[in-house]
Formats: sequence, C-alpha cells, structure tokens
Amino acid sequence: MKKTVIYLFALGILLSVASGCKSDKQASAAAAVPETENTVTAEQSPQPKDEAQEVPDEKIEKQGGMYAPSDVARFWKKRIIQVPGSKSDIVALFEAFYAEWPTVEGNRIVHMTNPSLAPEHELYEWGSVIDRKNGYVESAWYENEDPEGESPEGENVGVVSACVWNRKNGHKLFAVNFNSEKDFVCFYDFDPAKRTLTPEESPIKKEHLNFPDKEPLWYTLPQEGKTLEVVERVDDDYKVWSTYYKFDGQNLKFAGHEQ
Repeated sequence: MKKTVIYLFALGILLSVASGCKSDKQASAAAAVPETENTVTAEQSPQPKDEAQEVPDEKIEKQGGMYAPSDVARFWKKRIIQVPGSKSDIVALFEAFYAEWPTVEGNRIVHMTNPSLAPEHELYEWGSVIDRKNGYVESAWYENEDPEGESPEGENVGVVSACVWNRKNGHKLFAVNFNSEKDFVCFYDFDPAKRTLTPEESPIKKEHLNFPDKEPLWYTLPQEGKTLEVVERVDDDYKVWSTYYKFDGQNLKFAGHEQ
C-alpha cells in the first residue's frame, strides 16, 4: 500500500487528463549478479499464446523514433529480447527492453542510465527512481513543464516502472509496468545462459479481481518485498480497492484483496 499513495495524486491527473484513453535481444554465460531482496524459487513459465498473431509486426510504426504504449501492449509477447553485455541487473534488463521497445515513458530512465541509448526527450519529469539494490526503476512524467511544478490541463501523464526478482534456478523474473495511454504489465523470464528475455503469461486474471468486468486503474510493482498490487478502484473518499499477487516459490499467485 505504501506506493499506492504515490499514485493517488497521479490518478487525479490521469482521470482529468486521460479519461477515455483507457477503453484499448550472444554473449557468454552471465557474470555473477548481486542478490536483491526479491529472491524466489521458480520454474520457467511457458511462453504465452500469441494474442496478436493476426497483425504483422511491420504494421507497427514508430512516431519520432518511439512506440506508443498501446502498440507495445499489442506486440510485446511476439518478441524475445537479447540482453547485450554481461550484466543482468535491473538497469541492464530495462535498457534491453527499451532498446527493443523505445517509448517516451521509458526514455527518462534510460537517459539517466545510458544517455547514448536514449537521448533526452522533451518532457518534464516528476522524478525517477534507479534502485539497483532492490531491483527497481520508475519514472513519472508529463509533457510541457509548468513553472510551478503542476501538470497543465490537457497534457499527457504517464508512469513507467520495472522490477526484477532473482529465481533460485538462476533465472530472473522481469516485469515492466506502463500506466499511461494503455495500462498493462509485461512479464519476462531472463535466461542468463542464453541472455534472453522471453515473454511470460500474466498471472493477473479477471476472475481474481474485485471488479472483473472493469479494467484496473493501475498496477504497482514492488520496490521492496515480493507482492504486486492491482489497484482496481479509488472511491471519492480515496478508499482503495486492490487485489494482490505474491510469490509462492514459483510465480506470482493470487493472494487476496484489500479495500
């Protein structure tokens, strides 16, 4: 719930700004990677069915060298990503994801970690988190800076975050969350021998949710701990309706509700 508070302010802007927009990489074996607090046992999950098979990749077009989050949402499961170099911490994995799927949302993080990969984009940033120890990155932004630090009416607002958990089988589970024009989470298995990020099925199921007939407002990846929060609804009095998924030694599993 700690990070939910951070997003409540963003929600107010998202609802006034973007309401109506919610309805749509071989190197040798990996070098040793510092353990994070997110360590679990897991078997590699099967690859998902291709949900966008009927639309060829060539139909995706970059705008200004970037993909729209809605395009990433439709096509991320179709591509296995090669991770260059020998590192496999959160920064290396996010940079590999960004190299395959460059977005305005991800630009700010990679501009801070690798400016040659992500030249600065003209956007204003609330703040970025680069937490290598806990395996977490995050950036919240809006376009066109307001001198008073407030988001102008009618401008785009977005949050992107990513986290990584070490699996005891030597693999890693990597997740990237977009809360922008399209709210979704990408899940990958990182194989250190092949140095690949392979898409995994989402553990988040409609039947687990408080409101299975509605799309969640946003997803909160853990900077600390092992629990992913699905924020489904915030009432007028800021009462939060959430569903939780926690690692059980193999994968994220439904862990109940809170309201």
